[in-house]
Amino acid sequence: MTENFTLELEAKMSTRRADLDQIDRKILNRLQRDSRITNADLATEVGTSPASCLRRVRRLRETGYIEREIALVNPDKVGSRLVTITEARLNSLDRRGRDEAIRLIKNIPEVIILYNVTGSRDLLFVSVFTDMADFERTIAEPLSIVPQIHSINSYFAIKTIKFEPHIHFDETR
Repeated sequence: MTENFTLELEAKMSTRRADLDQIDRKILNRLQRDSRITNADLATEVGTSPASCLRRVRRLRETGYIEREIALVNPDKVGSRLVTITEARLNSLDRRGRDEAIRLIKNIPEVIILYNVTGSRDLLFVSVFTDMADFERTIAEPLSIVPQIHSINSYFAIKTIKFEPHIHFDETR
């Protein structure tokens, strides 16, 4: 059963990326590491001509593979050293209550990632703060009185071990 599941998952993954060839995957990997690379340097690294590379990057943008390009700010430089991972359990699973809780959390600027998850909790989100008082003021106190939220449980990161916000593409195929 596990083997069949693995084969099915691999088939779905390869189907989803069937329209990406090896050069496209190399382009995506490289641009995720540094989107400011020049087209000429990118073309050299991925093994294609500058004109072809430019066409490919445009197509990847137009077809939604490249959703947007952003700058990653160093949290230490701006004083945002406290990273929290918070689980929220909702009082009810009705759509309106869930949507309202999601709207409230989504509108907190310090929340950088928000997921609706399975399991004993309903929402999981990552936030960045300057200190514990900032967390208390922004998350703990306001969310503790939201009627749609039954409980919240937060974890505080001691140390960032890995932060690589990109999706890896296999370049060997």
